[in-house]
Amino acid sequence: MKERYFEGASRMAKLIIAKAEELKKNDGAVLVFPHKSVDGDCIGSSCAVTSILRMLGVNAWVCMPEELPSNMGFLNVEDLLFYPSEDFADGDLLVNGKHYDQPFSVDCTEGHRMGDTNCRIFEIYEDALDIDHHEVTDLATENKWIDPGSSSACEMVFYTAVRISEILGKTLKDVIDTRCAKCLMAGIVTDTGRFTYTNTRPETLESAGSLMELGGDITEVCYNLFDLKTPSEFAISSAACSSAEFFCEGRLAIVKVTTEMFNKHGANHDEISDVVSRLRDVGGVEFACVLREVGNDTIRGNLRSKTSFDCSVFAEQYGGGGHKRAAGFSIKGRQIDELADEIIKEASKFL
Repeated sequence: MKERYFEGASRMAKLIIAKAEELKKNDGAVLVFPHKSVDGDCIGSSCAVTSILRMLGVNAWVCMPEELPSNMGFLNVEDLLFYPSEDFADGDLLVNGKHYDQPFSVDCTEGHRMGDTNCRIFEIYEDALDIDHHEVTDLATENKWIDPGSSSACEMVFYTAVRISEILGKTLKDVIDTRCAKCLMAGIVTDTGRFTYTNTRPETLESAGSLMELGGDITEVCYNLFDLKTPSEFAISSAACSSAEFFCEGRLAIVKVTTEMFNKHGANHDEISDVVSRLRDVGGVEFACVLREVGNDTIRGNLRSKTSFDCSVFAEQYGGGGHKRAAGFSIKGRQIDELADEIIKEASKFL
């Protein structure tokens, strides 16, 4: 194992093994929490952790903040998912007949990034286990493994699984089955942009190579996550790109996707995921922003940048977060044109 991961992966592996033994005695359940506005890394890592916990004999489910995006259906993870009711936290805390006893978060450590319902469920207990590669301020507990230098939460989960297999004297195939390998591959290729972003390290490629050997078909994963388009997705994506506006002598690009545009093309809110990256890749663009109306008086923003612009800091102004080169936020009670004008004004200060 790469030295940079050994300490963190070893500590997390031991915590998971110990917690699994405790939960099996009580027949309790673990809920694994991804962030809202789900993507390949949070879904891949949460499903992989759930799969590994089940391998250890634990009752575990992913606590979903929203429906699984259609382009992730190929992962075949429906049996791992739990959709809580809005009043779950006020009830008997039963998850498919098992009492919820332990939270585990991946790709996110803060409840407010998990959606309102999931935040209340997550915060019932204070001893959550966490695996995350975002920069956070609260690193006080030993239950957290935070590594902002890692490409993805899925890469961290992979190396945790390696240590679990070594500690238990199992083969890696015993810990990571084919579906789990596919989930971990999905997160790694998502957050590295198919190994083209600057967060791609030698250990990232090493983990991907091992996952290929375990059945993580990189061709299938990349085709479904990046290349496959429905007719409506093709139409809304093309319309959104055609409406792009450029400011600051071409350094800032912004797109507004309204409810009317989604309705016109028969598209759903998740079918423009490629637009923000396409904008960023235009020559001269340093910062790209896509705003979309997603219903319930909510606008979701996706941010991407190339060099000096810090998307995570910018997203924090609107209650969001992420990474320096990729971040997002959701905001209620704003008009999309007004919000776009504000973002153009604020971003221009840094461009």
